[in-house]
Amino acid sequence: MVVSEKTRKALFLSLAAIALVIGLLNSTSHAFVNDDCFVSFRCAKNFVNGHGLVYNSGEHVEAFTNFLWTLLIAVGIHWGYDPIPLTINHGILFYTLNLILFTFLSWKYRDSGKGTLLVLPLTSLALSLHRDFNVYATSGLETSMYTFLVSAGFALLLLNTGGKSLLAPGFVFVLAMMTRPDGFIFLVAAFVFLLLTRKDVIKTCLYFAAPSLIIFLPYWLWRYKYYGLFFPNSFYAKSADLAYYSQGLEYTWIYFKTYYGFFLIPALGGIYLWQRRATLITSSFFQKFWTALHTEDHPVQRILLALLFIGAYSFFIIRVGGDFMFARFFIPITPLLLFLIEIILNQTLRTISNISLAVLLLLATLFRFDQFKEQVSIGHVVDESRYYPKESVEIAKEYGRSLKKYFDGLPIRVAFWAGQLKPMYYAEPFYALEASAGLTDTGVARQHLTERGRPGHEKKPSNEYMIQKKIHFFIGPMETPPQGNVINAIFLGNIVARIVTYNNAIMSALEKYPDVHFVNLPRYLDEYLVNADKYPLDRVMYDYQFFVQFYFNNNQDTARQQKFQEYIRSKLGG
Repeated sequence: MVVSEKTRKALFLSLAAIALVIGLLNSTSHAFVNDDCFVSFRCAKNFVNGHGLVYNSGEHVEAFTNFLWTLLIAVGIHWGYDPIPLTINHGILFYTLNLILFTFLSWKYRDSGKGTLLVLPLTSLALSLHRDFNVYATSGLETSMYTFLVSAGFALLLLNTGGKSLLAPGFVFVLAMMTRPDGFIFLVAAFVFLLLTRKDVIKTCLYFAAPSLIIFLPYWLWRYKYYGLFFPNSFYAKSADLAYYSQGLEYTWIYFKTYYGFFLIPALGGIYLWQRRATLITSSFFQKFWTALHTEDHPVQRILLALLFIGAYSFFIIRVGGDFMFARFFIPITPLLLFLIEIILNQTLRTISNISLAVLLLLATLFRFDQFKEQVSIGHVVDESRYYPKESVEIAKEYGRSLKKYFDGLPIRVAFWAGQLKPMYYAEPFYALEASAGLTDTGVARQHLTERGRPGHEKKPSNEYMIQKKIHFFIGPMETPPQGNVINAIFLGNIVARIVTYNNAIMSALEKYPDVHFVNLPRYLDEYLVNADKYPLDRVMYDYQFFVQFYFNNNQDTARQQKFQEYIRSKLGG
């Protein structure tokens, strides 16, 4: 097929426009927010309200890992924007920039010889059809922004001409690392690329490292001084320092099994090497390869950089055990995986074969193997967007605002399950402890694990720890209280919570609400003492120890406590 350059460009731009339209339609239709983003929302709101960039006022805990994203949210909240539409719209903006960026790269690195090929914006088209790339265009998390910064750094490395031009990719990688600390992996991979492809290595590395030394290093030292830990708290909460290869391999297999089109990479790589087999076995191979590495715009450079980024980040994903959210960790390198296919495809096949395989990739992306069609989770991995339908936000708002009615003006301290992050944002408790991973608490986060489970949900506070933290209520999964007087249960409207510590001042304030029900403990203790002779002494002593932790240590009620002590001494004969 022979087409003119003008026709090629017109067809290319038409397909690029189609990719953009499809992408915008798909990303907006899949728009959602998950639980974790509400950690950033609360930190941003506290920052705007003058309490610091923290989850709980007065505690310097870095509950988020997405510093720049959280600052962006804070700016929006300061100007009166709701963080949900704010993050959705910004996510789609960065998603759109990703499509535009790879459209540009597809045209920039097209096969310009003889004008014989139809040029496809293959990466952008595939991204617009990639269901989970569209899902994580939003989610309320930094994923889309981070992915764009990684992609932009990748592109600027390919486009730079050395010298001062390396300041630009160096700066972009600083932004990536300040958006998510694992951006450091791409920075290191970029250094390896520059060491292998540049002649003036020292000058090259100095220019590239300058933004990190001038901007990132002072930022990291500031956050270390402010929060007191070298890494964000979630690094410890998710045990990122521990290898979890078995789960990481399972997570990786689930992703590539779903998007089986990526298996074109080894197939095309084999074809690429086979076509060059005569060169591979000659003594001049390494000389030619070295020359190619140092030749500006040579395809080998693009292949090498893509492989370095993909390989380094994939190893990181596998080592830490992946994520509990399906596909999320692979989103930042998904554009690079697709672009790698596009690069090799353009170097190995021509005309009909090239277009046929490109169409095959698009079809494989569109008709993915949906393993979550009949089940929400596979092992420890969950399809978050299906787990939280759109109406879940409104349900969480109603839930949270009903709690806020009771919490307002009271120094209530609650512990809650991660699944309650949304309602807790709207409930606005004075103090909140996330109790299924330790995202908001350094003590829980730094617990030692004896066995591994679901990534990001392996560390829980003990009841003793919650008492130590003066938690009043636990809201999360628990058994339904039995009928009758259950002294550690409270009904806040239609919401059941477990009372961890009983505080007279707080409980008296809550008692005024007609739909709040609990056992008034001072009255219960008086009745208990009246009937104490009906119980075995060992039970009374056991119950008293519970009352000490549950009630007496949290209230000035020495009269009742002395009555218990006197009763026990009298029965012991002392």
